[in-house]
Amino acid sequence: MSETSLNEISGDRSADFPASVTEITGNADLLTEILLRIPPKSLLRSQTVCKYWYSLISSQSFRRLQCRRKHSSRKVDGLCFCWWVYGNDHLEFIPFNGMPKKQMSMIPLAFKNLATCTTSKLQSLHSCNGLFCINFNLGVANQVYYVYNPSTNQHRLIPLPDMRKNNTFEVMVMNMAFDPMVSDTYRIVCVMKSNGVYEFSVYSSESGVWEDSKEILDIKQYSLARGVFMNGCMHWVSEGGSFLRFDLDSLCFKTMPSTVIPNGLLKRNIRYFGQSGGHLHLIEVQGFSSMSFEVLELESDYSRWFVKYRVDLSALHTAYPLMLSEELDLLDVNRRTCNIVSVIVDDKEQTSRFLVSMPEVIIEYDARRMTIKEVADLGTAKIPVMWEDVSVFEWYDTHQYVETMACV
Repeated sequence: MSETSLNEISGDRSADFPASVTEITGNADLLTEILLRIPPKSLLRSQTVCKYWYSLISSQSFRRLQCRRKHSSRKVDGLCFCWWVYGNDHLEFIPFNGMPKKQMSMIPLAFKNLATCTTSKLQSLHSCNGLFCINFNLGVANQVYYVYNPSTNQHRLIPLPDMRKNNTFEVMVMNMAFDPMVSDTYRIVCVMKSNGVYEFSVYSSESGVWEDSKEILDIKQYSLARGVFMNGCMHWVSEGGSFLRFDLDSLCFKTMPSTVIPNGLLKRNIRYFGQSGGHLHLIEVQGFSSMSFEVLELESDYSRWFVKYRVDLSALHTAYPLMLSEELDLLDVNRRTCNIVSVIVDDKEQTSRFLVSMPEVIIEYDARRMTIKEVADLGTAKIPVMWEDVSVFEWYDTHQYVETMACV
């Protein structure tokens, strides 16, 4: 771009800047490299500097580059915690990597602001690489779904699959699938219940239509909830059945190894399932109050699960005696003394962090350095039950949050 055309696009504002600044802003490659280091919310404000900056930052090529840079860094900017108990929803947010503390309250509020009316309740969340699929309950048999990017505050209403073909159709869960290294578009996997079986349909943001799969599953053998997207597939684990891998391109199941159900037990006790750093991780324990466990990782070729880490958190009883409180133990629905809410792996920095929720605090355990530190003092949430407020400290749903300029 010539100097003359740059001045025309930018409204001739370059004349107001020193020569050194003009030299930088006039170099598209250098300016792009600088802007890519700025968080999305600051980038959105930077769009107002001049027409040229707006054209650059809002371009699809810039947003694609920002998404891929962010994804390749494998940095997690925060965790979004959710409760759904007795018809009540509650959200909290913990920022990482220097994100401003004030965003702790801004992000949950942003989710709430999507509600179409004051009586709407946040029913469910699913996220993938910075994009969220949100379900609001507007009343009996009235559900709405949005794809939302908290970083840009953009959202899109997602239509439900065509239900006219089946009167018994019921949406069980919507799972988000987005890989910025592969495509700018995202997909949503809808798991539906119909006549005693699960059916599957996939929505594409590019086409705006749903495509049905021919795969079905017996409801009695599986309880499908939040899936984990990686390598073009949605993954589900099951306490009593086989593990599942659903390919979003072929709309078919592929082989997926399952762990062995321990002798004498009817099902697995799964404490955590998720992905981080391009790896799938699974935590199973023998008892709800167990503080020692193994972290399994899936081989990249899907051949087997192997023990990646052995973790012992029993020393936390000394540092946090409230964990042994009989009152909290009775009120905790699953009678757990702690809950693994997220596993964050960064191969480049050689760190493996486990986020653990306990009464009034969330701690981080570094498996490689074997260190423990508090990352958030949340207090014990108060949930209205019948005629009084009950204190419960276990988070039932946790989502890794990544700042992204991805379009919805």
